Amino acid sequence: MNGPVTETQWYIAREGKQHGPLTDIEMRTFVAHSYLRVTDLIWRPGMAEWLPAPQVFPAVFPAPAAPAAAPTPQPAAAPAAAPAPGAEKASPLSSDFDEAEAEDAKPPRGVARRLATAAVVLTVIGGGAFAFATYREPLMQLVAGKPAAKPPVVKAELPVEAPPAATADTAPDAAKPTETAAAAPETAFSPNPNAPLPAGSTAAPAQATATPADATPQTAPEVKTAALTPDVPPAPPSIEGSQLDVRLQKIPAWVMIKKDFPDWYVGHIAAAEKMISDKRPEGDVALHLAQGLVALRRQHADKALAASPEKLRRVASAFLDNLKSLQSQGVSACYGFISKGETSPAVVQLMQQPESATAFHAQVTAIFEAIAEGGKTPAKHASAVKSDYDVLIKELGKIGWKEEDLQTFSNPRLLSKRAPEQVCKMVLEWFVAHLAVKDKAVQDRLLFETLKPVVTG
Repeated sequence: MNGPVTETQWYIAREGKQHGPLTDIEMRTFVAHSYLRVTDLIWRPGMAEWLPAPQVFPAVFPAPAAPAAAPTPQPAAAPAAAPAPGAEKASPLSSDFDEAEAEDAKPPRGVARRLATAAVVLTVIGGGAFAFATYREPLMQLVAGKPAAKPPVVKAELPVEAPPAATADTAPDAAKPTETAAAAPETAFSPNPNAPLPAGSTAAPAQATATPADATPQTAPEVKTAALTPDVPPAPPSIEGSQLDVRLQKIPAWVMIKKDFPDWYVGHIAAAEKMISDKRPEGDVALHLAQGLVALRRQHADKALAASPEKLRRVASAFLDNLKSLQSQGVSACYGFISKGETSPAVVQLMQQPESATAFHAQVTAIFEAIAEGGKTPAKHASAVKSDYDVLIKELGKIGWKEEDLQTFSNPRLLSKRAPEQVCKMVLEWFVAHLAVKDKAVQDRLLFETLKPVVTG
């Protein structure tokens, strides 16, 4: 149970965004708490394609009502009786949710198990370090089921096979070569007599004998010369003489990013310098840098999570220190970072004076050090188990958490009713308790789960 993770990994697609991976246990708990929508798409290794959530987990969705008038039964009902292979494999999983917990007022079957889902909820909701706490935006849209005006369009990033090229054998109403040639004048542009013929087509006999052998070709040299002139590639971005580069290279986090991701760094700093030369507000430039950091971090999140336990411990400690620093500025700064991450107003304001954002850049440094190590020497991590969360509950009890606090923090619906200062305090204490666990093996498993939303959100 404490060995490397070999469980099935699940993915959820919602409103054009993909979330995951989730382990089997995490997915079971997520579904059991009714966080899935009818419009969600589900995929895991072994499935041929993305499938609607009701098809994968039919037990947790009510059966659709029969239409009032059905003039003629359509064959479309047949696929519902024969689910896809991916759904058949998932059907044993759905049977575990027939007796899901009813309401918030009822005590959970196990607080430890529900606490284990906290990191899952954070990861799937996304939007920031702990965006499950944002009940005005992502929480209401994901968990509370805010109605949408139109069905969400989910783009499943699956390989698409190109259709086979049309041939005389495969095209409907196969046409003779002369018929194909006759259809060409129907296009919007006049055909070029000097252009090569399409594959599989032949010229009409009249065209083959229309020009005498000693006739001079009527090809315009200017056209041929223009076609051979290559496009001049745009000049690569340059940050030579950039004052912003000089400022950022005094900060260790940006020194590391420039060394490890030189192309990304040059491109983003050059774009920022262009914004400065265009007299854009400082806030726009800072937001551009913050958004770039978020995208780069998410792109390499898997490497960060593959770092050694010591590196992950440093990420957790740096995150806690940064949150404390923001809390000292006010509740809005702390809560904003919890809900929106690096793009929160408080962090964007710090980015305008990067030299003073010590705690924030310490967190950035810790994450990108983990990315560097995880990319070179990836480590295997075991998932947290129930006994690990029992230890965590004891640590939370030492700092004053009651049964009500445990239930609130593990239930987004209840947490959304807490004031921002209470949410900020609970997230701070959540990390304090993790770092207070004495057993390093237990702490490592807990931090591996808890840090997923920090580096992927």
